[in-house]
Amino acid sequence: MISDKLLALRKRKGMSQQEVADAIGVTRQTVSNWELGQGSPALDKAAELARLYDVTLNDLASDEVDVVCPGKGGRTRDVHVLDGLVGKDVTVELADGEGALVHARLLSVGAGWIRLECDAPRAVFPTPIFREKEPPRRVLKLVDMADVAGFTVEEDAR
Repeated sequence: MISDKLLALRKRKGMSQQEVADAIGVTRQTVSNWELGQGSPALDKAAELARLYDVTLNDLASDEVDVVCPGKGGRTRDVHVLDGLVGKDVTVELADGEGALVHARLLSVGAGWIRLECDAPRAVFPTPIFREKEPPRRVLKLVDMADVAGFTVEEDAR
């Protein structure tokens, strides 16, 4: 949901609701309402928010893109060396013991974020409802580079 993304992105940026409101020309209450899911920003304000948070408008608006920034972020890293991994399958270790994203295809790198396509978690039920041959559903994730501990390139082709 866009409300969850707005809250996570604001916290990642280390800004208060008032600072965001001042930056895009709305009231603090408007920002609060957006983060609580009590309305959504108009297209012009959503575009300003996307620029403020260094994401694309599609990243902000699409329910198909998850924002992953479990930690408090931190220093911005020089990620140009990762350009050579674009298009490869990787495992991304998350900082602060938050786990890993395995079998993830690195789609792009930039602006402090990496864009990944990875398997969606499956529901766990007492009896399996998925056939073994059924391919997993793939989702897009936008991961804050400050929350990445490391990468492992997966050699096996999918």
